[in-house]
Amino acid sequence: MFFNCLTALLSSRRFCSLVSWKFKDFFVPTLFVAILAHPVNASASPRQDSQKMHLASKSNHKKGSTQKEHYGTHGDAPKAHPQTGKKGVGLAEKKGFSQDHLRALNVAWYYNWDNQTSLETDVEFIPMIFSIKSLQAKVSSTIVLGFNEPDNSKQSDIPVSKALEAWPSIVAKGQRIGGPAMAGNPVKGDWLPAFMAANPKIDFVTVHWYKGANAKKFIKDLEEVFALYKKPLWVTEFAPQTAASSKENPDKISQNEMNSFIDETTRWMNQSSIVERYAWHDSRVGRSSLFNEKGELTDTGRAYAQVK
Repeated sequence: MFFNCLTALLSSRRFCSLVSWKFKDFFVPTLFVAILAHPVNASASPRQDSQKMHLASKSNHKKGSTQKEHYGTHGDAPKAHPQTGKKGVGLAEKKGFSQDHLRALNVAWYYNWDNQTSLETDVEFIPMIFSIKSLQAKVSSTIVLGFNEPDNSKQSDIPVSKALEAWPSIVAKGQRIGGPAMAGNPVKGDWLPAFMAANPKIDFVTVHWYKGANAKKFIKDLEEVFALYKKPLWVTEFAPQTAASSKENPDKISQNEMNSFIDETTRWMNQSSIVERYAWHDSRVGRSSLFNEKGELTDTGRAYAQVK
């Protein structure tokens, strides 16, 4: 239809009176060649054309721009978008860690062993009721972590009976409740089996694990915890060494061993249906540390940051 109209136009006397026949002999073939080379999309609207130009402009801008990779916590770094996934970190805000450290690690969530956070970040914060002393604390999350190592005299140090008595106060604070995290063995130890025998409301079991750079042992232990309690797992602390062990023997684990451990354990947890979330424990010294004294990622920190 378009070509019929064009032919009628070019053949009209009015058109012929506007241009000489000599020019017409040149203009008509040239115009038809141009049309065939660039066909008109009759369905395209001005809005669509505008959108295409805008997208093309954005694409050209990306191709022509460069962005400096930033792993440290100093200087201007692009604001990270909120991540979605299982990977998190236990971040000791009281030790000076900030949202810059979260951004460098590329995590989806974090906790700080406290019920509140002072960080301004899009990364999800999960509060914890650390001990009996924290029972009156207010939280602003639907997920709450329970007591931290009540079987450890250097941590919350709570007898099973008192923990059970206080547990309804924790349950009232959230919709999903994480069980007390053990310093000792959650399967063969005395504390958690006795606590779980009372059938308290727990939506997921929290696990701490520090038993060397042995990924197979790590996986086997988590499978045993799940087999006993039949609840999803949050590994809220894990590393080959505790902070005390790292301080005493900082080079016990080689960097290659550390990288392999991170790769194998996180790959398995990301694929496993029994693990909902996990968080590396930063020893702040030795090979398990995520940041150096300048606040920059260590080799271990870079390995963990690259986990997706």
